[in-house]
Amino acid sequence: MEQNVKLSVDKGDLVKDTTMYRCIMGSFIYMTITRPDLNYIVGVVSQFIQTPWITHLDVVRCILRYIKHTLQCGFFYEAKSQLQVHGYMDVDWANNVSDRRSTSGFMFSFRSGAIS
Repeated sequence: MEQNVKLSVDKGDLVKDTTMYRCIMGSFIYMTITRPDLNYIVGVVSQFIQTPWITHLDVVRCILRYIKHTLQCGFFYEAKSQLQVHGYMDVDWANNVSDRRSTSGFMFSFRSGAIS
């Protein structure tokens, strides 16, 4: 997703085939189990699953292109790394254009692997 893009509920034209949009979103949500790099953007775009607009569909197409070009990427978990827990958090205070809610995310890792 492009940096500083603000998706809203009422800009542009409605998607004609909402079933296709919902099926893709369902696949994305399932895919986030093995692809944590997609969690944020899938969460953002799935907020508009009830009434998707063309701008939302454009973001979905960008996600599909990203997945196509990163199929060979993966995670490697080392067996002999140090026993340490690391945590990271990011917060976007009330920057959602639609409802002025905050968006936050976090990641915890143990040894070399993400656990949450």
